[in-house]
Amino acid sequence: MNDEIFEQIHKSLTVEQIMTPREDFYFYPQDSKFHKEITVFPIKNEDGSITMYFDSKGSREHYILPNKVVSKSLDIMSLIKMLDKNSFFFVIHDEIVGIVTVADLRKGAVRTFFYLLLYRLENQMKMFFKEKISEARFIELARPKCRSQNRVYELSVFEECSFYDYLVALKNYDAFKQKHGLSVRDVEQFGGLDKFRNWIMHPSREEVKVKIDSDMEYNRYLFKQLDRIQKLEILLQDPLLQDS
Repeated sequence: MNDEIFEQIHKSLTVEQIMTPREDFYFYPQDSKFHKEITVFPIKNEDGSITMYFDSKGSREHYILPNKVVSKSLDIMSLIKMLDKNSFFFVIHDEIVGIVTVADLRKGAVRTFFYLLLYRLENQMKMFFKEKISEARFIELARPKCRSQNRVYELSVFEECSFYDYLVALKNYDAFKQKHGLSVRDVEQFGGLDKFRNWIMHPSREEVKVKIDSDMEYNRYLFKQLDRIQKLEILLQDPLLQDS
């Protein structure tokens, strides 16, 4: 996937795809007594407009200030970063058209976003090693399972190895660590991406599911993985790395 196609798909995955639309709102005070699991209730004015909300946690009414609104066209990557410090935002498009919360990050569009990121990252790791070192050197670094048997292979190791194999190779690639001043422990921090990748790619498999009950903790987990992916992408883009 080239960067142009990635950016087109990435920009199409927005807040609008995961928000609760205005027609599905529960309002204060009439609905709040029946929905105890909801903490934020918009307040409808006599003219139908919404300028305030009720926070059931603090039992207070608040004006909807600019720091509590986002555009419906905001991309999901930016939303994840913003929800790391705020649990919800009202969504605007001329007027309030929805609300998006940390709970909405469990929806399919967010998983699709991370699928695209991980797809691109795996391809970047493949091209990184393919351009820098030989197949024999890569096998020495990664010791991939696809080369554990003594047989003839039709494809190169770069086409047959796994996401995990690339992460192992990075861990053992001295030029990568030395260039960026990384320790083995630093590089091992990227290892958590393998479990995350399995969960994203295979959500039906119980053994790789991420079970996090708290929505805020769930968002922090996504934020952490997003940070890891972006840091690794930046490191892989260094054109000066050579094998040691």
